Amino acid sequence: MRRINYQPYLFLFLLLTLVLSLPKKTTQKLRFMVMSSFTPPLEWMQKDSSLATDLIAQKVVIENKVLEEQLQSVKEWLTFEERIEEQVQRLKQIQHVKEDDLFWRDFFRRRSEDLRNILDLQMQAVPAKVIFRDPSSWSSFIWINVGEKENEALGRAVVAKNSPVVIGDAIVGVIEEVGYQQSQVRLITDSRLVPSVRATRGGQQDRYLLEHLDVVLRQLELRDDLFASKEKEGAFFEMITSLKQRLESQVRDRFLAKGELFGSSDSLWRCRGNVLKGVGFNYDFSDEEGEARDLRTGELLRQGTYVDPIPLLKLGDLLVTTGYDGIFPSGFRVAIVSKIEKLREGASSYEIEAEALAGNFLEIKQVFVLPPVSLVPVEN
Repeated sequence: MRRINYQPYLFLFLLLTLVLSLPKKTTQKLRFMVMSSFTPPLEWMQKDSSLATDLIAQKVVIENKVLEEQLQSVKEWLTFEERIEEQVQRLKQIQHVKEDDLFWRDFFRRRSEDLRNILDLQMQAVPAKVIFRDPSSWSSFIWINVGEKENEALGRAVVAKNSPVVIGDAIVGVIEEVGYQQSQVRLITDSRLVPSVRATRGGQQDRYLLEHLDVVLRQLELRDDLFASKEKEGAFFEMITSLKQRLESQVRDRFLAKGELFGSSDSLWRCRGNVLKGVGFNYDFSDEEGEARDLRTGELLRQGTYVDPIPLLKLGDLLVTTGYDGIFPSGFRVAIVSKIEKLREGASSYEIEAEALAGNFLEIKQVFVLPPVSLVPVEN
C-alpha cells in the first residue's frame, strides 16, 4: 500500500498560519507591493472587462471608453477650475468687507488667510484617476495613477505620504503609500482616518447650498416640459431668485462645536456609502473664533457676560477641517450633519452622524492630490 506524503500539506498549513499571523501593517505593505507590480494589467482588465469577443468591436469599445475617460477628466478639471475661481471671488468679497468691531476684523482676516492657503494648495494640485478598488476594503482604500513619477516631473514632492486627496474643496482621504506610477489612498470612510472638524453655520453653509442650487437651476432652465404653465414657471423662478439673493447676502460664519469624524471601514457588501460617525463634539474651551459655550444651552461659560444662546450643533451644519490633526489643512469641507444623538446623562460631548461631501464614494473616478501639510511653505 502506497504511503501518503503529508509534508506538502504540513508546509501549506504552516505557510497559511504564518501569513495569518502577520501584523496588519505588514500585510498592507505586501498588498501594496503586489499591486504596484500588477497595476498595468489591472488597468487593462478594468477597461476591457466588458468588451465583446469580436476584435473590431473590442477596438471600438476601447476607443470609446478611453474617450469617455478623457472627457470625464476634462470635465473634472474644468469644474475644479470653476471652484478655484469661486474661491478667488470669495476672497475678494471678504477683503472688501469693513467692520468697526475688532472681533469681526480679526474674523475676516482669518477667513482671508484660510482662503489664500486653500487657493495656494489647489493651484499645486495634481489630478489623478482611480485605477483600482479592492472589494474587501472598498470603504478604506482606492488606488490612483500618480506617484513618484509626477514628483520627478514637477521637481517637488506633491504626491507623498499624508498628502490630502480632494475633489474640489471636499476631503476624500489621504495618501497612504507612494509607488513610482501609482499610490494608495486611505479614504475618510475608513475608521482609522480621523480628521479634526468643526461645525460652521452661516456663510459657508449657504454657499454650499447655493452651488448646488445653481447646478439645478441651469438644468431647469433647459427644460420647458416640467411646468404646467408659464405662470407657474415664472412663480417658481421668482421664488428661487429670492432664495438665491438671501443665500448670497450671508457673509459671516458661526464656528461652533469641534470634534472628530471617522468612517466604518465596511467592505463592499456592507458599505454605508458616505455616512461618517462623529464623536467628542463640544465647545468647552475658548479659542480665536469665540468663547466657550455650555454643551446643552449654548450659553457662554464665562460668568457675568450674556449673549443670545446658540445651539452648538444643528442638522445641516457644515463640518470643515480645523487643521488640528496635522494632516488636513484648515477650511476644507468634509461633511454635513445628518443626525445628532441625544445627550446621555452626564455626557460631556455630542455624538453625530454626517454625510461626506466628496460625492458618491462608491463611484469616485477622478481626484486631486495636494502637497502634504508638512511641505506647505509658511508665510512670514
